[in-house]
Amino acid sequence: MKKTKLVLLFLITSLIWIYASNYILTHYIPSSLDNYFERGKEIFYILVTGGIFYFFILKKEELDTTKEQEKRLSTLINSMVDFVNFKDGEGRWIQANDFGLKLFQLENVDYLGKKDSELAEYTEFYSEALKYCEVSDEETWKNGTVTRCEEVVPLPDGTSKIFDTIKVPLYHEDGTREGLVIIGRDITSLRHAEERLSRTEKLSVVGELSASVAHEIRNPLTSLKGFVQLLQMEDDKHQDYYQIMLDELNRINHIVGELLLLAKPQHLKYSKLAIQKILNDVISLLAVEATLYNVQIESNFPKEDIIIECEPNQLKQLFINLIKNSIEASKSDSKISISLGLMDDNRLGITIQDQGCGISKELLQKIGEPFYSSKEKGTGLGLTVSYKIVQSHKGNIIFESEIGHGTTVNITLPVVQNALTDTSQSIVTS
Repeated sequence: MKKTKLVLLFLITSLIWIYASNYILTHYIPSSLDNYFERGKEIFYILVTGGIFYFFILKKEELDTTKEQEKRLSTLINSMVDFVNFKDGEGRWIQANDFGLKLFQLENVDYLGKKDSELAEYTEFYSEALKYCEVSDEETWKNGTVTRCEEVVPLPDGTSKIFDTIKVPLYHEDGTREGLVIIGRDITSLRHAEERLSRTEKLSVVGELSASVAHEIRNPLTSLKGFVQLLQMEDDKHQDYYQIMLDELNRINHIVGELLLLAKPQHLKYSKLAIQKILNDVISLLAVEATLYNVQIESNFPKEDIIIECEPNQLKQLFINLIKNSIEASKSDSKISISLGLMDDNRLGITIQDQGCGISKELLQKIGEPFYSSKEKGTGLGLTVSYKIVQSHKGNIIFESEIGHGTTVNITLPVVQNALTDTSQSIVTS
C-alpha cells in the first residue's frame, strides 16, 4: 500500500511540475530565454528524479540488510532450546522464539504489540502465569538491573518445568525505558540430576555409617537379648517387662538389619524367577497383618508367568516395605490393588495402589531420604532401602499421592539385567 502511494505521489508531483513549468515558460519567460529554460527544466527534473531513485535504492539496500539481519536473528533464537522474548518499554511483545510460543500455547496468535495480560486471553491454562509475568517485569524495571530467578512453569500433563530466567532491562540515554530482554533456560533435568546426586550422597553417608556402626551394635545386642531371655525363664513375676524389652531389642535388631542392607555392596547374583511367585509369597506373608487392619489385598496378575532376572530376596524386601506401608496407611474396610504387566520396552511395570490417607506434597519431596519418617516409631530407612533395591535392579519408582485419596506406587524393572548398562535411577514424586 505504501509503494502504491509513493508511485501516485511521484506521478502527481511530476504532472504538477510539467504543467507549472510550462505555465511559467508561457507567461513569464521571455522568448529569447525559452530554449535555456526548457533545457534547465529538463536537467533539473533529471537531477531530482535521479536523486529520488538513488535515495530509494540506498534505502532498499539498507532495508534488505536489515531484513537479512532480522532473518538471521530469528533463525538464531528459534534454534535455541531456551525461551527468548523481547519486549518494548511498555511491556508489549516485539519478538518471541518458537520454543516460548509453544510453551505458552501461543503458536497461532498474533502476539506483536500485545502485553502479557492481553495474551492471557488466548490461553486459559497459562492465563495466570502470563499475568504474573507483568508483575515480575515491573519488579525488574524497579530494580534497574539484570535480575535472575528460578520459575516453575506448570505443564498441561500435570508435570512442570523449572526455568532459570534472566531479565535484562534496556534504557534510552535520557533514562526512559527502551525494552526488556528475557531469556529462560530449562534446568529441569539439571535440578533432577542434583536431586538424584543428593540422594546418592545421603545413601553413601548412610552406607559408611552402617558399615562402621552396625556390627558394633549387634555384638552387645546379642548379649542383652540372651540375658533378658535368661531372666524371662527364671522370673515369672515380671514377664510383661521382659517381653517389652525383647520387643524393643528386636526392633533395634531390625533397624541394624536395614542399615547392614544399605552398607552391602551392590554386586548382586541375579536369578530367573516368576515375578508372580515373589508377589504371591509377599501377599501371603502380609495377609494376617492386612486382616488385623481390616484391609483386603487384591491382585491382578497375568496368567502366564513373567520371568525376570532379579535378586528374589531383595525384591521380596521391596514389596514387603511398600505393601506394609499401604496396609498401615489404609482405612478400615478398604482395599489395596496390586497389578503388573509387561511394557513395550521389555520392562516390567508393577503398580501398588491403596485407598489410604495419602501423602502431603511436603512429605512426597522427602520420600527415600534416610531417617525421615512420618510414623511415630519409624526410622525412615524402609523406603531408603526400597529405593536402593530398585536402584540396584536398574529400575525406577514413582510415587503419586493426594491427601485423602490414597497413594499409588509405580515400579518399572528391566526383565533382563544387562551388566554393561548403567542407567540413572530415581525416585519421582507427583
